[in-house]
Amino acid sequence: MNKTATNEELFRDSVLIPKALAMIEEEARTLSTSSDLIRRLHIAAAKVIHVRLSNELDAVRKEMRRRGIRAEKINISREEAKVIIAEKLARHIRDITEKLRRQSASK
Repeated sequence: MNKTATNEELFRDSVLIPKALAMIEEEARTLSTSSDLIRRLHIAAAKVIHVRLSNELDAVRKEMRRRGIRAEKINISREEAKVIIAEKLARHIRDITEKLRRQSASK
């Protein structure tokens, strides 16, 4: 979460992050029926992203409480929501991938 986020961005994230979490949970459930090694890797990555998103949501909610932001109606299209969620997931995937690269390079 960005400490300089606007109230609107915080509220938007408080609505969209739970949707991203639900997507990750559903994907992990779908993949969990397989014993394929690559699918198990995807499940492990989904779990890491789930934890990161949960932490981000906690930080957003805490910041909203600190600023005294109350729930209000959000005006966002379905397509815009999909783009924002995809960007959040991509950011976490890039970050995890970079950390793995750095870790493997240091060995």
